[in-house]
Amino acid sequence: MNETANNTTESITLDYSKLTADSNEYKFVKYPEESGWKCYMFGSSPNTGYGMVYNPSKGNVPNWFVRWMMKICLGCTWVKEEN
Repeated sequence: MNETANNTTESITLDYSKLTADSNEYKFVKYPEESGWKCYMFGSSPNTGYGMVYNPSKGNVPNWFVRWMMKICLGCTWVKEEN
């Protein structure tokens, strides 16, 4: 049984006449307030200059048990920043 693939490309047309830009309308991004906690992920630490760092927003910091389990299982280090 020989089946051949039908190689067709669908063209998409966009109607650019419906796009408008209002010069009097500006939108600003409001970033969430930082919590003061940093999570150095997967074995990185505050002393090294590399690795992944997660900064949760205020009110989204995990409790002590979750932070402890992340330390044991994933090697993550949570640090409370002093301001």
